[in-house]
Amino acid sequence: ISATKYERFSYAGFWRSEVSDANFVCLSITDPNPKKSTEDKKAKWTHTSKGGFYWAGAYACDDFVLVGTDDGHGGYTSQTSNLLCFQPKTGKILDKITGLNADIRSNVSYDEKTDRYYFTSKGGSFYSVKVSKSGKISDLKSIDLGGMSTSTPAMYNGRAYVGVSGEAQFGTYGGHNITVIDLASWKIAYSAPTTGYPQTSGLVSTAYEDTDGYVYVYFFENYTPGKLRFIKDKPGQTKVVDGIAETF
Repeated sequence: ISATKYERFSYAGFWRSEVSDANFVCLSITDPNPKKSTEDKKAKWTHTSKGGFYWAGAYACDDFVLVGTDDGHGGYTSQTSNLLCFQPKTGKILDKITGLNADIRSNVSYDEKTDRYYFTSKGGSFYSVKVSKSGKISDLKSIDLGGMSTSTPAMYNGRAYVGVSGEAQFGTYGGHNITVIDLASWKIAYSAPTTGYPQTSGLVSTAYEDTDGYVYVYFFENYTPGKLRFIKDKPGQTKVVDGIAETF
């Protein structure tokens, strides 16, 4: 994000173990000495959190930086993770929400249509908040996904798409699925069963929307052999369209 006319910043989180302290840091990406190809870089500011920041990507803008934390405990049942809102230049905490459902290991997504921010938790929650220009967090809402998720919500046209794990993270056909959430009704519209856990974020393609009215959402599964899988979706849809049958 722009910090000053001549300086820009990058934000990164670190992780050491489930219960160890680790930092979220702000680094200037301005090169102070272009004549040197390697040089030490000191963080402009740091924030230390128990459990650290594992896969947790921040949403950054000129007004604030929004990121989730691990819960600081082993496993993924502790109600001790946080959503933190920083002042971008100084690292001052503008606001935070505590007591969230286990490790937050997704990026924070912003949806312009609803003007809200969305993320998932390893405890199996889909979360949404509002954030003011001054960085104040309000109106926390959640949906029980029925399984862990580290999937960054992919947002389009009033819908959210996330990957959800079944009972056994690396087992097959144990409840893994792609979950589609209707944001207006704040309900799960439907889920598409998958072989393995779609652990990453989905990719939304609008290439055929003008042709057939559907968007196509692509997910990779975290299982060997890996699969690229897609669903087709549009507002109001409540079940899988053109699904395929698999033998298992």
